[in-house]
Amino acid sequence: ALAVKLWRDQSEAELLAARGDARQLRNVSIEEGREADRHPFEGIGALSAGASSRLLQDYPAAQKEVILDLLFKPQYGASLQILKVEIGADTQSTDGTEPSHMRYRGEKADCLRGYEAWLLKEAKVRNPDIRTYGLAWGVPGWIGNGTFFSKDNIFYHVSWLKCIKETLDIEIDYVGIWNERDWGAAWYVSDLAAAIKEANLTTKLVMLDAVDSQVKQDFLSKFEEDERFQELISAVGLHYPCNGNEQLSEALRRHPSTRFWASEETSTVADWGGAGCWGRMINQNYVRMNATSSIAWSLIWSVYPNLECFGNGLLYAFEPWSGHYEVMAPVWMSAHTTQFTKIGWVYLPAGQGAGNLPEGGTYVTLASADLVDFTVVLETLQGTCMYNDGCLHSIKAQKTQSLQLQLSSKLAAAARGRSLEVWATNSSHWFQRLPDMQVTEKGFLRIDVPVDAIITISTLGTATKQGNRTAAATLLEAQVPPQQPFPFPFLEDFESQPLYRAAAFFADQGGAFEVVEAPAAAADRSDPQTTRVLEQQVTTPPIGWGPATQPMTLLGDVNWTDLSVNVAARFTSPTPGLLLPFGHFTPLVPFGHAMGSNFASLGGPGVLEPSVESTTPDEVPTPRQVVLCLRASRYTFFGATGGQTEGYCVRIIQNNTSSRPAWLLTISSKIVESGYLSSEASQKVVHGGWLQLRMKAYKARISAFVEGEKVAEIVDVSYPLGQVGLGCGYHKCQFDNLEVRPVKGKPVTGLLAASRPLLKQYDPVMFHYNARSCEPSPTPTRTRTDFTGLIGLAFVPRQPTAVTALGRMALRGSQSLFAAHSVELLELDEITGLHLLAVVAVSTLDTQQAGVVTTDDGFHYALLEKQVVLQPNKTYVLASSELKDGDSFFDEGGVAAPSEGLDILGPVYADEQDGWHFEAYPNMLYGPLNALLVPATEVSDGSQPSQPSPGPDAGAAPTVRQKHSDPPAQRLPSQANAEQVFFRPAAHDAAKLALNGEAEPKWRVEVVEDKTVEEKELGEIS
Repeated sequence: ALAVKLWRDQSEAELLAARGDARQLRNVSIEEGREADRHPFEGIGALSAGASSRLLQDYPAAQKEVILDLLFKPQYGASLQILKVEIGADTQSTDGTEPSHMRYRGEKADCLRGYEAWLLKEAKVRNPDIRTYGLAWGVPGWIGNGTFFSKDNIFYHVSWLKCIKETLDIEIDYVGIWNERDWGAAWYVSDLAAAIKEANLTTKLVMLDAVDSQVKQDFLSKFEEDERFQELISAVGLHYPCNGNEQLSEALRRHPSTRFWASEETSTVADWGGAGCWGRMINQNYVRMNATSSIAWSLIWSVYPNLECFGNGLLYAFEPWSGHYEVMAPVWMSAHTTQFTKIGWVYLPAGQGAGNLPEGGTYVTLASADLVDFTVVLETLQGTCMYNDGCLHSIKAQKTQSLQLQLSSKLAAAARGRSLEVWATNSSHWFQRLPDMQVTEKGFLRIDVPVDAIITISTLGTATKQGNRTAAATLLEAQVPPQQPFPFPFLEDFESQPLYRAAAFFADQGGAFEVVEAPAAAADRSDPQTTRVLEQQVTTPPIGWGPATQPMTLLGDVNWTDLSVNVAARFTSPTPGLLLPFGHFTPLVPFGHAMGSNFASLGGPGVLEPSVESTTPDEVPTPRQVVLCLRASRYTFFGATGGQTEGYCVRIIQNNTSSRPAWLLTISSKIVESGYLSSEASQKVVHGGWLQLRMKAYKARISAFVEGEKVAEIVDVSYPLGQVGLGCGYHKCQFDNLEVRPVKGKPVTGLLAASRPLLKQYDPVMFHYNARSCEPSPTPTRTRTDFTGLIGLAFVPRQPTAVTALGRMALRGSQSLFAAHSVELLELDEITGLHLLAVVAVSTLDTQQAGVVTTDDGFHYALLEKQVVLQPNKTYVLASSELKDGDSFFDEGGVAAPSEGLDILGPVYADEQDGWHFEAYPNMLYGPLNALLVPATEVSDGSQPSQPSPGPDAGAAPTVRQKHSDPPAQRLPSQANAEQVFFRPAAHDAAKLALNGEAEPKWRVEVVEDKTVEEKELGEIS
């Protein structure tokens, strides 16, 4: 049960005696204050932007209705009072691009592209009084010939407002300028306001929409000095203000008709801690800064989980194919305010009706304008926000606080004789109704407020938990479909997809991919029987909030591993490559042995150059290309890859009509293989014909095919799992008949069939879905090139075992700086130190050399001339020679599982200065390295027992150092045996959590093999 007790009309001494403790009763006065000092309550809302709602529109109708009700229906769920949406511009805005309503000058506005207009309509259907708010993250490149603050942009914004009004009969209440960028100039603000008025619209302006550091003195000066300018601005919004901006706060105090809003807030994963952040900010933003509105990003997490800022939403809905969704705690944090207030109410002044609780936490009081109804929200929430060091209370609540709320005479009179409803939420019980309470004769309300909880007391009696007003209201799990993996095999010919809209399940990360009519002539179609294809629409890079990333759309299970993907692709116009502003495109860079090839001559300067320094300072050429990717592990717009898909891609490049088309195989932005197309394929490219592109991945072996011909095959372990992607340049291109199918490897024979590896599993990626970060999962294990010496692992066999080969993993896609590495096997003697047992030169490339084997797992093995027998319970070291600035190796963050009968003690390294170092960190290693083993009973007579004399590598017994860093984040299980792995959030039913005694929902994974499902609970993610 919730640790909340309601006190009736007893004396303080009687109460404390009855409780049997010495807890002090603390008085909190709630006065209505002067009417002039009260602030209008302007609503609690959420923001659909950054493509965070992309998959919601693809949900089955039944689940879509429930989700929309949970977000917008009054007295039902989150019951949001404001919906803020992105005005799309075909620009990457965090988790994808949102479509523009006007892609070129003179195009008729189509504001129904995308999903924001649809969301506005659905919100208004459920709550006609909901406030609406639009904000641009960017605009199309034609605007102002590349200038954001221009007459073109005023026309563009007003055209969107008019389109929404004319198409949906919704007049947008507020519009901003530019998300987290320059505020512009007074002329622009004035002209925009005038254009809105001239269009017979009443939309008001919200300024800045910026973080604290972006508040500029020129804006403050203009706001303070120009009364007409100030009158144009309804509100000034800051993002994640926490403590606000002192200069701005002072300016707004002097001009109270302009309100302060937290116009983007929270941006924290929706676990219990994230819910605590949001609930605390709703109160704290008013207590600290007189914020009359707080708006959460995002409305819903309805994009794939391998994109940035995972879980930033009030609820989760990213499986439209199954209909599964998760109602998260932030929904009910919102409800603690929204279900007990109305826009038009007032906040009572801070210091009188709102403030800090005596021993940590905050309280606010909201009331109807006539003070007939009121609501008090108290919170001691301790969840950490992602920003401002958590943006926590100035005093952290350490224990339950026994409070006596002394109501003003007016509020007490309004409450007297009425039952006040009490609703509470803690980590295990979400939005639970408690027994009603009454004000005492003396005008007191007495209540215990526990640590890390939120409580609402209200004269209103209309709140529900999805329509349920009982004290034990819980969500019905039976209404939520179970999770399912993405459909596999997956076939899409686009025939059933709506025209001129995005295809279901595709998530654009650059550009805009929409279904269009196929070429009129059957001979020009990829399939004479089909009439629709997927086409990239954006031909001019947008003026973005950030870099204008290359057009790319992603689809599929984030855990797809072994698969084949085939698609028909074509260029649809002969336009040469475009020139982008410097820095808008991360160029493709060859590396390893590829550095010496003729890459620069394949596609023209700038496309395949190893750097951009040979170009002019303000221009970087970007290629005409069509792209097919698999194992697109994640997409990082903010990260170092600059919008390049983190996966394996085959690219067809045509830089201009005179150069011969080429193909490239890339790993993220790195080129590993390349070549010219055949004459026949080249003619198809030049004349807009269809090319068949195919990629195949089985374990670490990646193959690329063009027109049925294998053009490249590499061994690489950089990306073990991920989605499928289709890409383009800033020109039109088309795709059709996408097929994604499973593949199986060839049977293992010979030595590999007779032996087993030292490491049976290595997890090169980490999943951290509860992180306070926008870094997307999965995170690759860090690679290093900053060490000279030996690195590896220490292990102990528990039974006699023979070593037949030593190996090193291929980390650079068959493109290494060095052709071979020395790999050593040593025995550790506690007295005499390390003794060399065997050493081999392991190739880093696929080779025909006798005695060298490359496995599908990505290891290059060199066979030993004589097998080495390892004795049980002795310590051995497997290490590889490395050079600084040479080939990369995995840092010690790597986690591995040994074969049965072996224990991994931890990472090992040796340098010239300090000798050998052992880290006591079981099942972790550097490398990774591996060895092939057979039982000692099967060793031939020529085997070598592990009893050598001290060799040149001998040394004093090394010191074993205990590692004190935090344990690694959790990994998913092995991908062996073509298992399909996918993650799922555990159930968040409050009653179930209470029964399990869990303070916070856990993540778990499922391993699906032969249609049998086994659920495994994972530990709490740090």
